[in-house]
Amino acid sequence: MQFPAKRWIHSQSAKSDESSGDLVSRLLTARGAVTTADRDAFCHPKLTQLQHPSDLHDAQKAAHAICDAVRSGKRIAIYGDYDVDGVMSSAIVWHMLRALDPQINPRVYVPHRIEEGYGLNAEALRLLRDEGIELIITVDCGVSAISEARVAHELGLTLIITDHHELNADGEIPMALAVVHPRLGTTQRYGELCGAGVAWKLAWMIAEAWCGVDRLDRDASEPRAKLPQALRDRVKTLLPLAAIGTVADVVPMLGENRVLVAYGLREVQHTGVDGLDALLSSLRLDSGPVDAEKVAFRLAPFINACGRMKHAEDAMELFTTATNQRARDLAKLLGELNAQRRLDDAAIFADAQLMVKKRYGANKPRGIVLQSESWNLGIVGIVCSKLVDIYACPVILLTRNKDAFKGSGRSVEGIELHKVLDACGAHLLRHGGHAMAAGVTIAESSIEAFTEAFTREVDALLPPSDLQKCPLTVDAACTLSTLNLASVEQLNTLAPFGRDNRKPLFLVEHVEVTATRPIGRDGKHIEVTIKQIVGGKAHFLRMQWWSGAEHIELLAKGTRMDVVIEPTLNTFKGIAEVEARVVDIKFAAAVVSRA
Repeated sequence: MQFPAKRWIHSQSAKSDESSGDLVSRLLTARGAVTTADRDAFCHPKLTQLQHPSDLHDAQKAAHAICDAVRSGKRIAIYGDYDVDGVMSSAIVWHMLRALDPQINPRVYVPHRIEEGYGLNAEALRLLRDEGIELIITVDCGVSAISEARVAHELGLTLIITDHHELNADGEIPMALAVVHPRLGTTQRYGELCGAGVAWKLAWMIAEAWCGVDRLDRDASEPRAKLPQALRDRVKTLLPLAAIGTVADVVPMLGENRVLVAYGLREVQHTGVDGLDALLSSLRLDSGPVDAEKVAFRLAPFINACGRMKHAEDAMELFTTATNQRARDLAKLLGELNAQRRLDDAAIFADAQLMVKKRYGANKPRGIVLQSESWNLGIVGIVCSKLVDIYACPVILLTRNKDAFKGSGRSVEGIELHKVLDACGAHLLRHGGHAMAAGVTIAESSIEAFTEAFTREVDALLPPSDLQKCPLTVDAACTLSTLNLASVEQLNTLAPFGRDNRKPLFLVEHVEVTATRPIGRDGKHIEVTIKQIVGGKAHFLRMQWWSGAEHIELLAKGTRMDVVIEPTLNTFKGIAEVEARVVDIKFAAAVVSRA
């Protein structure tokens, strides 16, 4: 590996080392919070900042239709997705319907990731009709299902679609009783909700419709009537599910998403959902704060592993009907599946790296297409992301699926993957996706031609090979004296962190290594202590470099370098201390020359 491993981009706030208060101010400005009111709303999210769900396109219409179906005893199915957002969306609607009528038993249908793929499919609709289902509520899917919606209509099914994915390019909306979507209509101010966010807004609207407090004839100046306490409490206790889906789906952590996550994660241990309690307990997250990082890197992988390795119906059961011992058994199963997922992930990653080295040698690949008969289709997307981070170019990984090869792709900033695939479409059976991620289906006989076309298209879009590194935006330059306990605590007011509001990264220049030691069970990680002289005084910081053990020989005592770090607070026995995670390193020339 060459250092720095990434291409450092300095934002405007990275110009100089300022006081901690000004540092936070500049970071808020960079995140679009300029006025005092904006900054207060950003740093102190409140439920009162949420827009009423009646402003969400077709939410009121959908809510009344759902309430009518419950009252008339119609069979209802919730049609979800196999990822975390889909599972949370389904669970939110399921629990809301049960709050209206504890005797109701909504059918939850989740397609098999490999056998059926994402979204509505005609065969599943026929199956549900044959089971006696009369109303289908989609969650986290359906807005692009034009032909499938027609099938539902022909089968006599009433269809309500709730989704957040991209609308059809031609603007066509599926034939449905209601299409609840944050980017339809003109009254919704925030269009970046995930599927679970949309489902939670619908649950709120259902509660109001059930009690008649959403009166359509209400004068705009008339205060809204309040929900009965029981339903009001249920809507609030479902917020943590929306928060988990929001974090896991990597939607912008701005606007209403910040509110959902900030409030929802505070209440994550108080939902009354036995399955979530069991999963939190198995992960030892049942006491103490749960932040977005713990959701993203601990909770979400367990839920996702179910759909990747087996069938997401087990995760769906965990968050809906499972109680007591069954909930604990399913939580244990998800842990086992995640452990196997990690093993398969590592094996595919090792295979792929060997293939890259064999094919490209010391040259930088300008677009990667690899295939194997044995890879797990549910995992290749994860491995794509890892390869992109190493080689800084778009990656497609393919595996055998029946008579063809299917796969996933990931891209780098600046190269829109769906447009690259459009240009190579003559070699593909099917493809779809967006700028950063996509899926493809290809005949085995076309793989070589597709690889050539893909590499040619990507090569024309990538920067010169000497600049072919994943960009890393540095928020500010600072000294170790600036990163004190008070300033890092202030930085935490910018949480919850996520897309478009990531944890701040800081450049600290001219530091010296004073000590290094391996950490972790397998010794793959290292702890590095650095020193910096500021105003004649020595300041020290402990940093963790995850998976950095292979570079430990470069970090002899006295080694000088610049580092990009992510500061954190480590609290042990009630005492907080500033530490940091190593993001990238730029060694002094003498160190680089001997690497």
